[in-house]
Amino acid sequence: MSASVERVLVQTTKLSTITIKLYRLMIIVRMGIFVLFFKWRISTARAMMSSPDTNDGTSTVRAMWTVSIAGELWFALMWVLDQLPKMQPVQRAVDIAQLDESLLPTMDVFVTTAAPDKEPPLVTANTVLSILAADYPADKLTCYVSDDGGALLTREAVAEAARFAALWVPFCRKHGVEPRNPEAYFFPSSAGVVAVVKRSDYKGRAWPELARDRRRVRREYEELRLRVDALQAGDMRRQRWSQLADGGSCWRRGTAEDHAGFVEVLVRPPSRTPELVVSDVNNHLLDLSSVDVRIPAVVYMCREKRHGHAHHRKAGAMNALLRASAVLSNAPFILNLDCDHYVNNSQALRAGVCLMHGRGGGGDVAFVQFPQRFDGVDPADRYANHNRVFFDCTELGLDGLQGPIYVGTGCMFRRSALYGVDPPRFRPHGDASSKDDVATETDKFGVSTPFHRSVRAVLNHSTSEEEWNSPFDGAAIGEATALVSCAYEDGTAWGRDIGWMYGTVTEDVATGFCLHRRGWRSAYFAAAPDAFRGTAPINLTDRLHQVLRWAAGSLEIFFSRNNALLRTGGRLHPLQRVAYLNTTVYPFTSIFLIVYCVFPAIPLLAGNATAGRTFLMMGTPPSATYIAFLAALMLTLAMVAVLEVRWSGITLGEWWRNEQFWMVSATSAYLAAVAQVALKVAVGKEISFNLTSKRRATSSGAGVKERFAELYAVRWTVLMVPPAVVLAMNVTSMAAAIEGGRWRKGPAAVLAMAFNAWVVMHLYPFALGLVGRWSKTLSPLLLLVALFTIRSLCFVLHIHML
Repeated sequence: MSASVERVLVQTTKLSTITIKLYRLMIIVRMGIFVLFFKWRISTARAMMSSPDTNDGTSTVRAMWTVSIAGELWFALMWVLDQLPKMQPVQRAVDIAQLDESLLPTMDVFVTTAAPDKEPPLVTANTVLSILAADYPADKLTCYVSDDGGALLTREAVAEAARFAALWVPFCRKHGVEPRNPEAYFFPSSAGVVAVVKRSDYKGRAWPELARDRRRVRREYEELRLRVDALQAGDMRRQRWSQLADGGSCWRRGTAEDHAGFVEVLVRPPSRTPELVVSDVNNHLLDLSSVDVRIPAVVYMCREKRHGHAHHRKAGAMNALLRASAVLSNAPFILNLDCDHYVNNSQALRAGVCLMHGRGGGGDVAFVQFPQRFDGVDPADRYANHNRVFFDCTELGLDGLQGPIYVGTGCMFRRSALYGVDPPRFRPHGDASSKDDVATETDKFGVSTPFHRSVRAVLNHSTSEEEWNSPFDGAAIGEATALVSCAYEDGTAWGRDIGWMYGTVTEDVATGFCLHRRGWRSAYFAAAPDAFRGTAPINLTDRLHQVLRWAAGSLEIFFSRNNALLRTGGRLHPLQRVAYLNTTVYPFTSIFLIVYCVFPAIPLLAGNATAGRTFLMMGTPPSATYIAFLAALMLTLAMVAVLEVRWSGITLGEWWRNEQFWMVSATSAYLAAVAQVALKVAVGKEISFNLTSKRRATSSGAGVKERFAELYAVRWTVLMVPPAVVLAMNVTSMAAAIEGGRWRKGPAAVLAMAFNAWVVMHLYPFALGLVGRWSKTLSPLLLLVALFTIRSLCFVLHIHML
């Protein structure tokens, strides 16, 4: 391949060099303040605990001081772990025009789905169509769809999409439309897209011809929607099932957790030369003269599942895809997409190839991670679904080290890196025998000879030569079916040293950690427009369950063999290790945060005078030194935040929304994750896995309130209990302090009220979620009820403390 252009910038804007230097300086200054603060804090605590005034409650005072200092140390440690890896941010730009069309590598795209009730088949069909219409040679692209639930409905929806692709793909090529997801293109408001095609942006032949072709293609797409809806409603299920059974299909009846393996080629690979059709409007809906009508290959796969065999959730499905694709197309590069993440930028695949082959060690890049962007999120992004701070700050900062963390979707892999080999710079030059040895170790890869041959071809970089030329015939499909059997991995290294890692629900982080530990690098690229777009949960309940799954998986990694703190050796950059450690221990923050959030309410809710006096001994009176340290810490925190916002390009509103939802998550999902993992470590209870719903917001034509009706629906879950209690205690504590005039009794009372207000401000999105549909327009009646409730609580507390 001709050299592609990869340009690594030290700064994001013209002032970024100065900004980043100031950012680093402020981090160092704040760390110095931390050292001085804790030195003073610990010495003060020792003096307080040895004071004669505390003899009547020494044990209680000592316990509260210990918890307080331990919490402050933990918060400081987590801040340092979060900031240190971000001090070397880089930005990448690629020149796609430098790619040689004839030398583009082949690519396999993996699409995973598991449950048609939570992941609508129409969404999966649109993702497949966007992949097939991507700006990439049709003969070098293969789309694999893994249906982990074994649903015939999903298979039929993908087959319908493959048939519609014969019209959709040439239409996209003819007019150069974007995005190439039919749902987002024809119904932009339902996907949260502002506009589709503007006349000034049109790149096709003629605007009137586009309007005519668009009407015809939209009519065909609406018929596709009706067919998929009919399949989903069950109108054609029995008929389809009987037709497949009568036709001798390999399909077998079963359940989502017990069914046979199944591999089917829905669209065979096209020829290597473009296929042009003669203009014939009578036989074609569109005039496709001089348009390449080839369609990339489409393969449907359903891996075998049987009771008594571990299936390892998504990681198991990805490894089955890796093996099945190896004996069919065996492309050197793999793009991993969830069923709801469609290709939004048709040149995203080419951009990923640029980074894989770019100058500056592109051969050592194991994967390229694109940021996750979402459609259908409410304009205010109440629950921080876009997660801009992580993608545009943390991931961008890690790109200056070994690279960003793998986040499960929108990621392009180098197939050879997933086979457990070292990157090129750590291999002996000319050591071809080691490649053969790796490819023939059955205790690692299994007993399939064709699969061993495919591994050898990848490691020898000969997948495009005659050494590897799978005909997609019956023998190859039969071998692929054998490779997705549930017993194939028994006694092998799959999930331990090869492929996607097992043992956690966040297989993505564990897999990226193992690749980085071997010495591989990764790259981060934020394309414009966005490379991929997906569906985010806009309901508070779904969002909390999603965060719970991530947090529990992170803790699983911490207690596994992939612990970044204890796993010594390897070739992991020290700051990269710090980043992985931060990624796996952050849920523990919930323990200290819960204690701190209820701390100021202890004097109000204490059942006896001793407890109240004990608390007051700790916090009264705050010295000038304490206030000075507090002011310095808050000032440096604000300055670091402003500088972080400046170099990353996010807005202050996005940063603040992330901080708010961090508080919501830490007081609910993180705490539940700690409890779940504690039960797993103590008694072996496995963590439950709840698949996130991929259903979009309401269809087009509705107003904002109707489109985001799901956002205003209150769906109760036990995860809401802790933050609700924290919110109620802090609101009541603040109201009681105002009611009793305690805020006039010195700096301690003022600081306590300020902390109450800080907690309430952070939990504001959670409060809106609890209020439900009233959160859009709070009525005077609701305000009166809230005021009456708070006044009543204050009165009860006043009587209780007399």
